[in-house]
Amino acid sequence: MAYCPQCLTEYREGSSDCIDCGVPLKPGAPPLLVPQSDEPATPLVRLRTFSGPTAQLDADLAKNILATQGIPCVLPGEQMAETLPGIDVVQLLVREQDADEAADILKSYLDQPAPLGDEAEPPAGEG
Repeated sequence: MAYCPQCLTEYREGSSDCIDCGVPLKPGAPPLLVPQSDEPATPLVRLRTFSGPTAQLDADLAKNILATQGIPCVLPGEQMAETLPGIDVVQLLVREQDADEAADILKSYLDQPAPLGDEAEPPAGEG
């Protein structure tokens, strides 16, 4: 394997120059780049903690709900919950500035019980 030292595009063996940059390729894999940022780290806050046998499922659902609303979040510890379901907890962390909005969104999706039995509205065209 070879790569372009300028654009870091990987090439198969036998290629000598980068098609885009025109520079000679270097042997091996391109170096891993860690994004550098001058911005201070964004503080994260714990929004919810999930535990029990469905902790991972519940946390993934909450994460997906927030993602559809454009709110980034992380689940540190989700790997442990997969290994030891029901024992470890999964925490849902969001940016501090998103905490109130995220809490409201999850409350509307996860904390509102669905109507049961006679309380349920009939499908359109019925009743």
